[in-house]
This record gives sequence, C-alpha cells and structure tokens, in this order.
Amino acid sequence: MLPTSVEFWAIIQIIVDLCLIVLFIVFVRQVKVLSDRSGASGTEHITDTLEPVLRDAQEVAGQFEVQLKEKQNIVRRLNEHLDSRIISLNLLLNRAEASLASGGSEATRHKEKDVCHLQQEIITLSETGLSSEKIANRLGIAKGEVSLVLGLRKRFQEMDQA
Repeated sequence: MLPTSVEFWAIIQIIVDLCLIVLFIVFVRQVKVLSDRSGASGTEHITDTLEPVLRDAQEVAGQFEVQLKEKQNIVRRLNEHLDSRIISLNLLLNRAEASLASGGSEATRHKEKDVCHLQQEIITLSETGLSSEKIANRLGIAKGEVSLVLGLRKRFQEMDQA
C-alpha cells in the first residue's frame, strides 16, 4: 500500500519545491549568459537605430518652433493692421453719420483732414487732459468718434503690454 500520511506528502512537496528552485536558478543563469552575449550588440544596434531618428525629430521640432513664432508675428501684424483699418472705417462712418445729422456743413470741413492726422490730434488732446466731449467740440467731430479712438488706443496699449 501507498503511504498516505501527511508526512509523506510534505516530503514530496519539499522535493518538488527544491526541484523547481534548482530549475529556476539554472534558467536565470542561462538567461543572464545569453543576455550578456547578445545584450551588448543588441543595445548598440538599438542605439544606432534610434539616434538618427531622435536627431531628426529634434530638428523638426526646432523648425516647427521657428515657423510657429513666424506665424504668431504675422498674425499679430495682421491684427494690428486690421484694427487700424477698423478705426479708420469707424471714423469715416461716424463722420458720415455726423454730416448727415448736421445737414452736410461739417462734411466739407472734415474732408480736408486725414484720418490718421485726426486720430493723432485726438490722442494728443487726450494726453493734455481734455475730456472726450471737449476734444469733440474742439475738432468738430462726434463725441462717439473720440471715445472710439481713445478706447481703441487704450486697447492697443494693453495688447502691447501683454
């Protein structure tokens, strides 16, 4: 008969565990030996493959950054140009509305003034401390036009500071 005692099964379990431990140690040593042999050449091969790729990626990232900065500058210049056009168009629109409201007598007087010159006069008078109503009276233009120019100037200054 086969012994079925607990001691017998414990001894069998210990023998199986020892065999597994020995097999594991042998396996680990073989893996280590194989990795030492092929590890150096494999690592060099991977490094040689990845270095050019990383270098190219870095160059592309640098070029992308330069192009992004150029595009930001272009967009900033376009925004400034569009804002100045908007100011000019708003001034012309306000002037036309004012001339329609006054019956055209002021329209002939304002045709002689250049839009940029008028904007500069408004800014200069504002810097001297005059209110927008006094500036409008002195230049003979609508108060809304003066407020528009001063508001846009303030916005440009805030954009320049940011």
